[in-house]
This record gives sequence, structure tokens and C-alpha cells, in this order.
Amino acid sequence: MATKYYAFIIERENIKEVVTTWEECQKKTKGKGARYKSFKKENDAWEWLNQGGIYENKKEKIELLKESLKEGIYFDAGTGRGIGVEVRVTDIIGTSLLHETMPEHMINEFGNYHAPKGSTNNYGELIGLYLAIDIALKLGYKHIFGDSKLVIDYWSKGACNKTSLNEKTINLISKTSLRRVKFQELGGVIEHVSGDINPADLGFHK
Repeated sequence: MATKYYAFIIERENIKEVVTTWEECQKKTKGKGARYKSFKKENDAWEWLNQGGIYENKKEKIELLKESLKEGIYFDAGTGRGIGVEVRVTDIIGTSLLHETMPEHMINEFGNYHAPKGSTNNYGELIGLYLAIDIALKLGYKHIFGDSKLVIDYWSKGACNKTSLNEKTINLISKTSLRRVKFQELGGVIEHVSGDINPADLGFHK
């Protein structure tokens, strides 16, 4: 496999460096407000650093971060198109997987599920995780990722304030938490991923 070079600059510490793995770059820059970029040639990496490590556009950082994604199933919900809440479940490259768990007539032209009228975005995220677990169990995936901490850290574990939620949401929380237990008993893991690099992102974070 060809070597890749990761250049990073931490201005507040006056550090410029080039390493050969994303893991090392991530370890040395995490939480330090660094700028970084990948290159095929080491000379190009140093040239970028010596020119100030400036991004040509915002997409460059996002594309680099995407290199750290793990194989798994990704979910999201959003209202970016103005047609209500849409739910999306995909693989690592953003291909919709909803056909694995629901009939075609329930999937819209964009490969998403249109949540019931009046649904909140949080409810849509919960639907997304429930569907993602179903698909993971069917296809044998062990990792699920989403960008809703509310759904991942609380609702899907059965933790919620029932006095502030409607019956529909409470029922889905209960069903999802039971499915999560089954998924985890089989070795499954559910983790948070930044909305900026979530392959299933519906445009809510960009």
C-alpha cells in the first residue's frame, strides 16, 4: 500500500510536522486547534506547511476527517429540504440501506424514509437508530454511528423524561432500547460521529 503523508500545524505551540498515519496525526493534534491535510508525497506536505498550512476550501478538512471513519451503519434525520423530517440510514460511503428493512413504497426518491407528519427531528433520529439496528442485525454489522447524543446516550438506553414526551415517542424509546440490548449482546457497538463527517448526514450540519 502506498504511503500517505499527513501534515499538521499547531500554531499556538509553533509546531509543524509530517507523519505517515492518520492515527498518529489524530493523537498529536486532538483538542489543539490544529490544521492538517493528507498528501501522496512528503515534499508536497512540507510545502503546504511552509506556506502556512492554509486550506483552499472548507471541504478539505472534512474529506480528511472522513478517512478516519469505521466500517458500519450510519444514521441521521433532518429537515433540510423543507418537506418535514427525513430519516436516512447508509453504509460508510453514504449509500442508502433502507431497502433492507422496509418496502420500496416507504422510501422516497432520495433514498430516505419520510417520518410521519408532525415528527420532531429527535424523533426522526430515534427512528433512524431503530432502523439501523434492524439492518445491522440482518446484515451482520457490529458498528452503528449517528450524530445525536440524545438518542445514542439517553433515549436508546431507555432514559427519558416521560412527562415531557408524547406516547408515540415513549413507545419507540422502549422498543429501541430493547433492540439495542439485543444488538449489544451480540457484540454490537453504537457510537457518536460528528455530523460534519456523517455519511448519512442530511445537510443539517453543513
